[in-house]
Order: sequence, then structure tokens, then C-alpha cells
Amino acid sequence: MNLAERITLVVWAVIALCAISCSDETSGSGSAVSAEILSSSEDADWSSSSSAEESSSSVERSSSGEHVESSGSSEFVESSSSAESSSSESPVASSSSKSLEGVVWYVVGDSFSAGDFEGLDPKPTIKEGKYAGKPPVYSYLIGNRTGCDVRNISAGGTTICYYDTYGFTKPENGIMYRTDFSDADIITIYYGINDSHNQIPIGNIDDMDPTTFYGAFNVALDYLTKNYPKTKIGIIVSNGCDTEDYPEATEQIAIKWGLPYLDLDGGVNGITMLRSSSRNPTPDAEKKEILKQQWVHEHNWHPNEYAHELESHFIEEWLLTLL
Repeated sequence: MNLAERITLVVWAVIALCAISCSDETSGSGSAVSAEILSSSEDADWSSSSSAEESSSSVERSSSGEHVESSGSSEFVESSSSAESSSSESPVASSSSKSLEGVVWYVVGDSFSAGDFEGLDPKPTIKEGKYAGKPPVYSYLIGNRTGCDVRNISAGGTTICYYDTYGFTKPENGIMYRTDFSDADIITIYYGINDSHNQIPIGNIDDMDPTTFYGAFNVALDYLTKNYPKTKIGIIVSNGCDTEDYPEATEQIAIKWGLPYLDLDGGVNGITMLRSSSRNPTPDAEKKEILKQQWVHEHNWHPNEYAHELESHFIEEWLLTLL
């Protein structure tokens, strides 16, 4: 080491000692000052060492957020507070903040979903909007209001079970197997009326026999959840069955599969679509008057325009909870 190098070393040593002494008197944080001195050094080795220490310090701060925050790092606390503030401004969306616009909704069911206005001349249709010309059933009414993409594949007289030529789950060529649901965001299943009319056996809740009511539901839900795992599925409990066995079984199936369900026979907003007798405590005479307001006419007990409009609103609210 020549004389010039020795002088340079001594000068740097003196500067370092003075800086440390001043720091001790003011803040007592020697390591921070040392890092500052090293970062200003013209010596390559010292500069590299300083960069490494600063990088290590930065990594420690970012990888142990809770610890640093609790020790009073104002920079990190500010960042953390900012993140918390941002999070509080964007809470998990509630149903009121969600939208059905653009949602692809497959409507699966019987004539209570497809519409049956037999006996009316002319038959009613939606007058304007996206679904002008379609029957005024709950799905198209919701589609007109919200902008969702309705795929109503319901058909009058159909059952969920395999029965005669009908049946959503009829092996090989049932509606379920003939429909590609790959673009579906939501599928709603609304069956039970014709299953009860045809006295389809209820079966047991664990069977996979498509000729029983329980079995057909299990077959359908097994197929749909496996083939379309990202699609939201909801079950509408029918209100037009001959006995209470079918709606009660529908509820139990929904519970078994952990799926949301909507009970149309007085299960939402009090008095709604009252058709069955024992599942809703409303007096029978009052139910009869409500039914008269909701049927097409006395020889056609399918839901009329008013009934579809009524149920469309609480079905819409329920659909939002599926998203």
C-alpha cells in the first residue's frame, strides 16, 4: 500500500468515526448511517456490500409485514393502511351490487317455465325489448329487465325422471344429454309437477335410478356438476305438485348437494305462488282467491301473465345470489 492509499484510508476512517459519533448523539441508529456512508463510498467493494445490505433489509421488510408493522415502520404501516383502505372500499359484492347483464342462463323445466296460455286468443307475447315476441314467462321478463342471455329449454309435459318419451334424464337422448351447457353461467332446474301427475316413485335420496324422482335428480346433478363444474346451479322447488312428497324431496336433494334452492310455495316474501295446500299456513279459502288471480283461466291452472310477472321479481333477486 503506497502513501496515497494510506492517507485515503485514514481519511475515510476519520469520517466514519465522526459520523457514527454524531448519529449516536442524535438518533442512536448506527447501522442506518453506516449503510448511508457505504453507499456514498467510491470503493467498489464497500459499495457492493452496501447494496447487498440494503437489498437484504428490503427483503426482510416485505417478507415479514406483520412483524415490521408492529415494530413501527411508518413506511410499511402507510402501505398496509392503504391496502386496507382499498380493501374496505371494494368489499365482496352483495347481491344488490351484482348484475345479470350478459349472464348466460339456462332455464330447465316444464310448462310452468315454458309457458302455457292455452285457451287465450290471441296468446300473449312480450311487446318490446330483447325478448319481444316471446311468451311472457318469468325467464324472458327477467331477461328483458336485466339484459341476461336467456336459454329457455323448458318444455310442457316434461319430467326430470325418465318416463315414457319424456324426461330430462332419459338415457342417451334426454334433454340433459342433448343440450350443450358449456357456455352456461347459471342453470336453474324447476321440475316436479309432471313427476307428481304421473305418480313417479319418490325413491330414496341416495339412489341413481333415473326412473325415480330422487334418482333422476341425483343423476342430473352428478352429470351437470362433473361436466360443467364452473356453472352455478340452482333448484326451484315446484308449487304445482299433487302431493307434498315431491317439493319436500326437491328441498332435500338441494340440501344434499349443497345447492341453493327457491321455494315458490310461500317460501319467499310471504304469500307468493300458493298452489299446494299443506306447506303454507295461509288459509285454504285465501289460497283459492290468490290462485284465481294467478291462473290463465278456470280450466287452465298454469301461471298467467300476472303470476309470471310476480314470481319473476323474487326469482331475479335469487339469481343474483347464485353469482
